[in-house]
Amino acid sequence: MQPREFAIGEAELEALRLAARAARPREACGLLLGRREGARVVVERVVVARNVAQDVERFEVDPRDHLQAQRDARDAGLDVVGAWHSHVHGPATPSVSDAREALPGWVHAIVDTVSGEARAWYAGAEGLRELARVG
Repeated sequence: MQPREFAIGEAELEALRLAARAARPREACGLLLGRREGARVVVERVVVARNVAQDVERFEVDPRDHLQAQRDARDAGLDVVGAWHSHVHGPATPSVSDAREALPGWVHAIVDTVSGEARAWYAGAEGLRELARVG
């Protein structure tokens, strides 16, 4: 069953927003730790990672941070359920490169650094599909 909902708490959302603002003018990025519950992806922890992309308007999670997040998730009985990044000058919608590089089976959350809006998409066989956010 593909997810239709994205559950994330206010504290986790605020962590995304703060990291996004702090990284300006670069994009911030990281991983989402949590679990799948049927058609819902539940995010329990937000990991802020180093962005190793050369271009300030792109993101690439540092592989060392990715490995550490996998260890942390395993130790906590969670999974890495997705990734997140910020858009410094644009809306919280996937760019062409975001859609092209989205990892299948993962949630991809995007934070608009200006408005603070956060939205999430699931990368399935048909491409990216927006998920309804629930508290």
